[in-house]
Formats: sequence, structure tokens, C-alpha cells
Amino acid sequence: MLGLGVQRRPLAGSQGLVVAVGAAAFALAAITGVLLVHQPKLGLLVIGAVVFLPLAFLNPPLALAAWATSAFMTSIPAFGQASNRSLYLLFIVWFGMLFARDGALRARARRQIPMLGGLVLFIAWVLLSLLWAPSPDLVKDTAINYVLSAGVFLLVTTFVLEPKHARWIAGAYVAGTALSVLSGAATGGLSTSATDLDTSSSVQGRLQGGVSDPNYLAAACVPAIMLAGGLAAKRGQPLVRFALIVAIGILAIGLAATESRGGLIAAAIVSLGALLFWRGRRLTVAVVIGIVALGAAGWFAASPSSWQRVTSAQDGGSGRTDIWQVAWRVVEAHPLDGAGLGQFPVVSQNFIREPGALSRADLIVDKHIVVHNAYLQLWAETGAIGLFLFLLLVVRSILSAHRAADRFERLGDLDTATLARAAMLALVGALTASFFLSNIDDRRLWILIALGPTLLAMTRPEEMRT
Repeated sequence: MLGLGVQRRPLAGSQGLVVAVGAAAFALAAITGVLLVHQPKLGLLVIGAVVFLPLAFLNPPLALAAWATSAFMTSIPAFGQASNRSLYLLFIVWFGMLFARDGALRARARRQIPMLGGLVLFIAWVLLSLLWAPSPDLVKDTAINYVLSAGVFLLVTTFVLEPKHARWIAGAYVAGTALSVLSGAATGGLSTSATDLDTSSSVQGRLQGGVSDPNYLAAACVPAIMLAGGLAAKRGQPLVRFALIVAIGILAIGLAATESRGGLIAAAIVSLGALLFWRGRRLTVAVVIGIVALGAAGWFAASPSSWQRVTSAQDGGSGRTDIWQVAWRVVEAHPLDGAGLGQFPVVSQNFIREPGALSRADLIVDKHIVVHNAYLQLWAETGAIGLFLFLLLVVRSILSAHRAADRFERLGDLDTATLARAAMLALVGALTASFFLSNIDDRRLWILIALGPTLLAMTRPEEMRT
């Protein structure tokens, strides 16, 4: 009898635990239901936390992919808040794993020391430029965005340990961009962006999507198309391949609907690069280019005004040429150290009276607009040092992706080699689009910058996994 009594106590305790957990779950469900009725945004955040919190601790790479998808919907308030909170939670998980002496995390961080060291130097210099900035208090959000973007690079390069994890991240980039296009079309997002350069003459109907700006959406569509092509080249999984082909069609229409000349130029450059350098996959590349061309042609046929805008050169790039002229004057005045992070809108008004006609000085005087060229803005604000440190990072990332592709080919993993080449071309496309917008602090760009060194690290013998 005593033995039976001893056995019953754990059973009773287990039943009590089940009842407690059930009661807690019921209470949480009831609270969430009330919030969904009275405070829908807060209710959605609670649901997201309940789902994302255990995922972040149990499977950080998958949680990172989930965050990457949400990063393309930031113009929707609920999604934007959820995306930011999810990213903060991933940082907490990363530090927790670091202090818990997680061997895989620490080993990967050590192998990424050259890239992480370069990243630290770049971010340190960017923040240091605030010391000589005339109005550093105006750029708090920009400084935070740079730090968070560096954090995204850190998360990708240390959480993503296997080829399948890299496919999750690439797939999340594709899915997030496609969902952004669909959300823009479904919610009436076909309207002129408030952040457009020349809102007075822009053609109505530019697709903004979930990122709130047509040029930023176009800069995401081009890399997403390349990544989708790289993922679709994987053998097997016909349903996944079909979904990726559909996504490419959606992205092609979305790219055309943004009416972004920079995005179309980037698409043309990466298409040519893929045909020239993507050995053994030219048929796949030709199919992807064909789908993109058909999707874009269909949109332009249905919307002749869109074609008129992207082929017109009479507006000086919607005022970009004047802004670039002023930015170059800032560079000449501060060639080495720059005017300070985020200071172009502040100091540019001091340079409009110099010799040289400006037809759109109002963009600088009235709208305090940014340079709309990532490299020129970085040079004007952080000097040649900041520009050099950034270019060093992206060149090393491109070379890392190229080396990863070669190594995976030698190892017989052709699917991951294809993904590495797609990642390389995706980054080239994003960097080309950056000639027409200021997006160095865009976290989505830093996902692409991180993929090259991440894939290269996987080619080490000790990290090869089936």
C-alpha cells in the first residue's frame, strides 16, 4: 500500500500541473479574445508573441526567417510593431545563447571575426561622425537603424548554420516581398508615395506595397526574383517550385507597378550577369527572365502611363540630378570625414547658392530631402572613410558568395552552389538599386549582405551537415 501511495503523488502533481496549464491557457485565450474585439492590434501582438516566443528559443533560424518575412510589411502598423519586437527578442535569445556558452554560436562567431570586425569598424565610424554633426539630435532613429541593421547581420551569420537554414532565410525574403506586393495591391496601395522625390509630377498609381515606398519595394523585388530562381532550381519538391514560379510572376508585376527606373536597371544588370556567370543554369535563368519579362510587359500593356514614366528622361530623375549635384558639393567640402550621419538635409541648404543652375532647389529648401543615392549620401555624411568601410564589407560579401558557390560545387552540393550564386546576384541587384535611393540602414539589405559569408562558413568540413 505504501508503494501505491508513493506512485500516486506524482500523478496527482501532474494532474495539478495540467489543470494549471489549462487554466492559464484558457485565461490567455479569453484575454486575447477580448483584446481582438476591443484592441485588435494588441490582440494580434499577443498572438504573435505566444507563437514567436517559443519558436525563438527552440529554433532560432526558423524564428529569424519568420522575422525576415515580417520585415517587408513594416508600413502596416501592427506588422511593423510585431517585426520590431520580434527582432529585439531574437537579440535577447542571441545574448542568452552567448552567455550560456553555446558552442555552435561561439564557433560561428569566431569564424566570422574578419567580417564582424569590419562591421564594427563601419558602425563605429558612422556613429563617431555624430561628434562633428551640426544637428546630431535629429538623427536618433537613423543611428538606431544602423545599429539594428548590424545586429541583423550578426544574427544571420551566427544563427544560420546549415544550407537548409539559408534556404529558409532566402525563402522568407521571397515570401515577404511577394506578400508586400500583394498587400499593396489588395489594400489600395496603388497610389503616389508620400516619400517620392517629386510628388507634384509623379504618375498616379505607383505600387508601394508593405514597405510604404515604391523605390524600396522595387529594390527588394529584384533580389527576391534572383533568390526565387535559385531556390526553384533545387531538384524535387514540385509544389515548392510551382509556388516559387508564381512568386516570380507576382514580383515581376510588382516591380513594373512600382515604376522604378532604378529597379528596372538593376533587374537588367543582374539578368545579364546571371546569363554570363551562372554556369550550368542558363536554361533556368532564361526561364526566370522570361517570366519576369512577361509579367512586366503585361503590366506595362495594361498601364501605358507606367511605361511612359519609366522611359521618360525629361524630369532629371524626378529631381535626383540636382540633389546629386548638391551632394557632390558637400563631398568636396568634407571629403574625408563627411558632414555627419544624417546631416545632408541639414547642411545641403548651405550649398545651393554655389555656381551651377538647379532647377529643383525646392526639393532641398522645402522638403529637406535625402540624396537618393546610397553611396553618395554615405560619402557626403561619413566621408571617404565611411564609404570605403561599407564597400569593403559588400565586396567581401560578394566574393564570399562566389567562393561558397565554387566550394559547394566541388563538394557535389549543386543546389546550395546555385543558391550561393543567386545570393551573390541578389546582392548585386540590391546594390545597383541603391544608386537611386538612400537605404544603407535598411535591415532587408543587410540580410543579403550577410548571406555570402554565412554560406561560405558552411563549406568548412566541420560544419558540413546532411
